[in-house]
Formats: sequence, structure tokens, C-alpha cells
Amino acid sequence: MSVKKHFHIAVLGNIASGKTTVSQFLAKELKSPLVDADLFEQNPFLPMYVNDRPRWSFATELYFTKARLKKLAAVRDLLKKGSVIVDSGILMSCWVYARNHLKQGTMTDAEWQFYLDLTEDIKKSSYDGDEDLVVVLKAKPLVLLERIALRGRDFEKAYDQVYLYQLSDRLNELVEKLRSEEKHVLEFDTGKYDMLSEPRNFKKFLSEVKTALRQIAK
Repeated sequence: MSVKKHFHIAVLGNIASGKTTVSQFLAKELKSPLVDADLFEQNPFLPMYVNDRPRWSFATELYFTKARLKKLAAVRDLLKKGSVIVDSGILMSCWVYARNHLKQGTMTDAEWQFYLDLTEDIKKSSYDGDEDLVVVLKAKPLVLLERIALRGRDFEKAYDQVYLYQLSDRLNELVEKLRSEEKHVLEFDTGKYDMLSEPRNFKKFLSEVKTALRQIAK
């Protein structure tokens, strides 16, 4: 596909919405490098967070965000050579995971503002965070729970329908925020158009992405 510029494409979505599958697919089809910022690494604050969320949510989220930003530092140089696909990234850290703590009362207003200030300071020195296209994958929480059960990851066993609904709400709020800022957002329902059970849906998704990129490139 002929485009006028290099694109920074971020793929966001709830747990088990298909972020990894879609990111890898886009990287292959667009012949672009993939920066995987969907973290599974050990966080030293997690054991304490499990027992006392209000006390440790700030430290836990800040640790994950710093780790994501470290990975995302590669984006700046990669964009000089071509388009880049980012799985999750800083938007998920800030406006979905961390902001959900604020909404649920496990992070104070002061902690939230301090978190944003620190994140912004780190971004300025290491990461060009302006995404050209934000792809948001959607699926109903019941569908997500079925997928979570099928893939059988131990650390996901604690996720319930309430938490998945909360993250879906944060994603919807983020979409509204980005559109109010005139950012380019593509929403795709992976519940309705499951790519793993119906491979033809990959083609539909790719077509929508390419259409969005052509509009951005004008």
C-alpha cells in the first residue's frame, strides 16, 4: 500500500480482546516492526497490591508505565525507517488501567495528577507519543471471560465481569477523549467479527485499517 508517511499505529483493547493477535497480524501485513508493550513481566509491587489496593495501586501502575515507556523508546527511531505497530502502550497504561484506579477510588486525585505529571516528563525525554491511528478492539465482557477461560493464564483467573466492564468503560471514555482531540480512531468489534474462528474477518479488519490510513495520509 502506498502511503505518504510513516504511521505510528497503537492497538488497544480490553483483556482478551485480541490485541496481540491483531498487532502481530498488522505488523506482518504492513511489513512493519512490532513494539510489544502489553506487559506480563514481574512487578515487585503486585504481591502487596493484591492485599491492599488503595495503598499500592499508584506504585504498581507507575512501575508498569515506566516499563512500557522503556519499551516504547524504540518507536522514535523506528518511525524514521517506516511505520510502527504498538501493542497496548502508554494510552492503555494511563487512560485505562491507571485511570480505572481513580474511578474506583483506589487512587487519589493527587496520586492521579502526580502519575500524569511523571508520565509526561518521562515521555518528553524518551518517547514520541503521538499516535497517528489508534485501533480500539471491542468485545462484550462475557465473550472476554470465555476467551480468558480458554487460554488458561493463571494470573488472569482473578479477572471478573465487573472488572472487564470497568475497563470497557475506560476505553469508551478514552475513545471520546481522543475524538474530542480530533485524533484518528478505528473501533473494531472482535466479538462480532472474531478473527480466530473466522479468518475471513482478518481481511475485513485490514481493509478498514488501510482505509483509515489513506484518509490520514491525505
